[in-house]
Amino acid sequence: MNASLKGVQLRQIAQLLGKTRTGTKAVLIQRIEEALENPKPLAPGTRILSIDLGIRNLAYSLLEIPNANHEPSATKAKKTRKKKNAPTTTSASTPVKPILHAWERLALIPKIPKISKPAAAPKKKAKAKQSKKTKKSQQSDVEFEDDHDESPAEGPTGAEAEAEAVADDKATTPVIIEDFSPARLSAVAVDLILNRLLPLRPDVVTLEQQRFRSMGGSGVYEWTLRVNSLEAMLYAILTTVRTLGRWPGEGRVEAVVARNVLEFMVMQERKGGVEVAGIWGKDADNKKVKKAMVGRMLAAGEGVSVSAEAEPVAREYLDVWNGKLRGKKKSDSFKKLDDMADCLLQGIAFIRWQENTRRLTEGGIEALQDQMVD
Repeated sequence: MNASLKGVQLRQIAQLLGKTRTGTKAVLIQRIEEALENPKPLAPGTRILSIDLGIRNLAYSLLEIPNANHEPSATKAKKTRKKKNAPTTTSASTPVKPILHAWERLALIPKIPKISKPAAAPKKKAKAKQSKKTKKSQQSDVEFEDDHDESPAEGPTGAEAEAEAVADDKATTPVIIEDFSPARLSAVAVDLILNRLLPLRPDVVTLEQQRFRSMGGSGVYEWTLRVNSLEAMLYAILTTVRTLGRWPGEGRVEAVVARNVLEFMVMQERKGGVEVAGIWGKDADNKKVKKAMVGRMLAAGEGVSVSAEAEPVAREYLDVWNGKLRGKKKSDSFKKLDDMADCLLQGIAFIRWQENTRRLTEGGIEALQDQMVD
């Protein structure tokens, strides 16, 4: 890598290869050179499984690198609806347009609905006449017992009443503790890989890289640790099945930083003349930005080709994005549209990064000039 390049140029090149663009010039050059040392171009027919990690909201998309002149039937149907005189742009710099074969969101461990406590039985009326002193002395007991099935006129009071009420509450209200133990998570992860993901025949799996902290916070949340545990388990299982020969083909696993995906895709959209909302600042709504990018791609039939089997999912995404489906009409996959958008953008970005790596290796920096901002 030419050391005479400016820092801003190196940062753009790193971004185009999917690398983090922070650091000194020396660090950036090292990152870029490491990416070029062992390029792994994606041949036609390569299938990329992109996973947005989560326990309640795991989403994945399956993309395939197309052969030359290949178009899925769903994409052809969209083109026939366009005007015949609409201009088309094809050039050597046109990004690869992968085929979307599968797109789904899962709850690996569904949320258990809360069970309400049994309704309290009607309380017996107090005796007709009580002195003010008696009423005052019993007031605290009555306030406590309002949450339990006990009469203020009968039974023990004070500590005995509290102990009895707690025991009664335990006896009538089921205590449900959700199981996120390593034993449970590992069983869920194995089932996910062997019975749902490997049958899709992926050659490459991209996993959203998890963080321990978010928004600069000093604490590490328990839920974050659970998802990080799931991430490690998926890597271990995929490595095991590849080593044992249960994963045919290349069997490659790649970590992807979500922030790199967002910044790269926004830059690509803006370079293509699309107005994209800002992704920096306290008022930025990055989820909305990502959902809109995917919506525009699907609506225009650009960036990704939709196969016949994925067409119903893509159509429902557009309906939800356009506000045509609300509430109970949505399927489970579309309760959180941003997860669906994340996994698809991650897969598309990864494919473009590999293509940019190939172009940089073969043609030098000039081959990426059309994607760089002046």
